[in-house]
Amino acid sequence: MEQTETPPQDCECGVHPSVFYLLATLLLTSCSTAMLCAAIMTDHWEHVVWEHAALAALANASNTALQWLLDEKVAKIEEPGRKGGGTFLVPMNGGIWTMCVSLEEEEVTILSRAGFPTEPLCTNYLADNEDEEPRADWQHRMQNLSISCALVCLIVLGSAALVGAFGVCKHQISAVLITGVMYLLAGLFAMFTLMIIHFKRIQRVSSRGSSHGDDTGDGVVGNQAPAIPLLSAREFSTSWSLELGWGGVALASLTSLLWILLSKIMRYNPISAMLL
Repeated sequence: MEQTETPPQDCECGVHPSVFYLLATLLLTSCSTAMLCAAIMTDHWEHVVWEHAALAALANASNTALQWLLDEKVAKIEEPGRKGGGTFLVPMNGGIWTMCVSLEEEEVTILSRAGFPTEPLCTNYLADNEDEEPRADWQHRMQNLSISCALVCLIVLGSAALVGAFGVCKHQISAVLITGVMYLLAGLFAMFTLMIIHFKRIQRVSSRGSSHGDDTGDGVVGNQAPAIPLLSAREFSTSWSLELGWGGVALASLTSLLWILLSKIMRYNPISAMLL
């Protein structure tokens, strides 16, 4: 009896298109998470500099003697009868919960010869330091609110990573959908942080001509009292951490959409079937 040979069947070795969608989702998720975390953890959200022309005019008007140091990068207020120490007007850069002097170690060493303090050059807004000058009440509230939003964003990002990994590995559609919602929430809280930081100095801008428009000690190292007539010469500007944060918010919103669509895809094409 002759046996009928079954013609060989072609093996389909192609990769399911949904696998590429999954990989793209994971890649974008990593990028958005890294951008948001980097933006929150870096300390270049805003820069504080002193406008030389305005500072010189205010110093002349208030009979304040200034000594320029480091190629006019730092100004020292000359106080008659005072030896050592003094008040220094310096550039600074700040993050969500820190404000640091924008000087190199070598520059700080040189300034120390003129009485510049060598103690920690960063102010931590999270620390409750009673020795520091009190910040304006409105600005203190906004600072605390931005810190709270940033911390919530970090917590949500960490939780979303765990839930997303569980949903993909265990093929849980509900977990994948929740991950999409969590990234949307992370982007929302990050946007709140960005908006608060962006408009934190709005009172300062609106009261440009007043020396008390922003009564914080940002940009001043030492006794703040002699610098009060000169405070309106400060310039506040946002920096690259803020731009990085906006990019992270945009990617987080897109990531949220991809995770939600991934849950729809998994409903009809389980991940296990994609990978086999």
